[in-house]
Amino acid sequence: MSEKHRPRRAKGGFIPPADVSSEAETEEPEPPKSRKARIIIISLAVLTTLLIVAGIVAYSYINRLQTVFEEERNVIEELDDLDDETAYRTPEGTVNILLLGSDSRGEEEEDYREETGEDGERSDAMMLVHIPEDRSGIYVMSIMRDLWVDIPGEGEGRINTALSAGGLDLALDTVEDLLYTHIDHVVTINFDGFEDLTTALGGVYVENPRPFAAGQQNPAFYPEGAIRLEGSDALRFVRERKSFPTSDHIRVENQQLVMRAIAERFLSGDTLTNPERVFAVLEAILPYMEMDAGLDANTIVGYALDMTHMRGSDIHTFTMPAGEPHTTSGGAQVILPDDDMMDLLRRSLSSENMDGFMRYTEALEPEPGTATFTVTDDEEPFSRQLGRQLGESINREE
Repeated sequence: MSEKHRPRRAKGGFIPPADVSSEAETEEPEPPKSRKARIIIISLAVLTTLLIVAGIVAYSYINRLQTVFEEERNVIEELDDLDDETAYRTPEGTVNILLLGSDSRGEEEEDYREETGEDGERSDAMMLVHIPEDRSGIYVMSIMRDLWVDIPGEGEGRINTALSAGGLDLALDTVEDLLYTHIDHVVTINFDGFEDLTTALGGVYVENPRPFAAGQQNPAFYPEGAIRLEGSDALRFVRERKSFPTSDHIRVENQQLVMRAIAERFLSGDTLTNPERVFAVLEAILPYMEMDAGLDANTIVGYALDMTHMRGSDIHTFTMPAGEPHTTSGGAQVILPDDDMMDLLRRSLSSENMDGFMRYTEALEPEPGTATFTVTDDEEPFSRQLGRQLGESINREE
C-alpha cells in the first residue's frame, strides 16, 4: 500500500521533456492566484454543450436562462478548490473539464451495490474535455473505465475505482497525474438524468455500426443502421459491454456515438429555434447533475460568447490511447495503457498541439470512435448558423 494520499496536491508522476516544461523542472513556480477560465463543455453528461449553445441561441432570454441555471444547478460542496498546485501545468487560458457519468442508483443504491458486489459509487463513464488557449477546437477524450493506472495513495487499480476509494478529489488527482495536466472544472451526472435528457430532446438518432442485444431481463435489441434512442433504450445502449468481445472499447465508442447524437439533436434547427425546448432540456437534466462552484451562470454565458466562432468540425471526439487486455495477479480483467502513445498525449496537451496528435493517431490507424460533429452541410460558425435558423423561424411565423 502506498503512502496515504493527500488530495489536490501534485504528486509528480510523468515529467515532460525539457522542451515542454523545463521551467517546471528547474524551478517550482508559484501557482497563479486567479485563473479566469473560458470553456465550452461537452459530455455523456452533455449539459455543458447544451448550456453554451443555449446561451447563444437564447441571448434575448439570458435572464431567464441564468435564473433556471442558478435555481436548478447542484454545487459539489465537498470538492476542494480546483485552483491548486497543479495549475502551472497548463497555460493561463487553457481549460480542462472532467465529466463523470456516475453509476449511482439513487434510492436503489443499496440494492444495486448488493447485486453487483461493489463497495461504492464508481465512474461508469469518464471524459476529459480540453479547450486550447487559442480556442482552435474542442477535444473530448473518453477514458475507459477498466484502464489500469496508479491511483495516488492507493496503488494500482482500475481508474473508475478512484471515485469510490477517495471521492471526487481522488478521481481528479488520478486523471491529473495520469495526463500530467490540470483540471479546471468537474461535472457529474447520474443515469436517471441521461434518460430524461434524451426524452426532453424527443429522442436522438445514431448510425449503429453493429447489431447487439442488451439486458438480462426484457432485453432490448439494437439493429445495425440508423436507430432512434430515447429514455431507457438510450441508457442501455451506452451501458452495454458484455455483448462485445472488446467490451470497454465498444462501450466507449457507443457512448461517443450517443454524445454526438445528443449534441447534433440539440444543434438542430427545430431545437435551437424553440426556446421552450431549450429550457425544457436544461430543466430536465440539471437536477441530476452536480458541478464545481466555479461553474456558475455568469461563467457559462462568458463561455458561450467566447466560442461563437466554432464550427461543427472543430469539435473532436476520441478515446484515450490504450494497450492490450491484461489479467492482474488477483485475476482482474483490465486494460493496460499504451505507454508510448500516452507520452505523446501528455506532450501534446502540454504544448497545445492536440490537432497534431489527432492527425498523427488517425494516420496510424483510423479509429471508428474518432469523429467530428456534423451540424450543417455548409459548416457555418455556430453564431451565423444560429442567427440564420432563428431568422428562418421568424419568417415562418410571419
